[in-house]
Amino acid sequence: MAISLNPENELQWVKENRVYSALHGALTTPEAFETDLVVTTPDMIVRVPPGVVIVPLRVTIETEATGAAVFQVLIRSCDNDPGTANRTEFTPVSLNSRYAAVRGKCNAWYLSSGACTTPTNTADLHRVYVQPDIDAITGSATFEQVIYAPLQGRGIPAVIGSNGSYNALLVYVGNGTSATGYIRTYWAEFTYDEFYAA
Repeated sequence: MAISLNPENELQWVKENRVYSALHGALTTPEAFETDLVVTTPDMIVRVPPGVVIVPLRVTIETEATGAAVFQVLIRSCDNDPGTANRTEFTPVSLNSRYAAVRGKCNAWYLSSGACTTPTNTADLHRVYVQPDIDAITGSATFEQVIYAPLQGRGIPAVIGSNGSYNALLVYVGNGTSATGYIRTYWAEFTYDEFYAA
């Protein structure tokens, strides 16, 4: 039987050790964001190997220092392998603490330096654009940090993965100059066969 994508199943997926997280920036140490959105420099990549399918559940982005005006976020998928060149690997962790030491099928990578392979056949899932410098927003005009939660109606749902090649979830953040912050990405993993079973 094919997998049901009813959002009410999310906790069941956690119980079944299907939901994983990857972080860019930790505790009180933020990571540097890019200064603009460039197709070959995503801030985070979740690489989905052949025979695996993921369903993105959440991406949250919190800024710490923005440095300048114009804050942008783009979350998208691609149907090729952006590769691991110029990246630092983050080992995803299960959201079920019983299986916290059990590796998932996907790897996550964040930008170290340089470009990745150009993503192909991309689908844009969520976009944010904020004109003023976020650090300068005070009083009642507070800025809500970025939340992509497609199964709760925030952004477009996606199924990422194929039976024969790597695919990927890509997270881009661009903000003026010297911007830092945190990216947290969560997804559910399935085998290709069980996901598309009749």
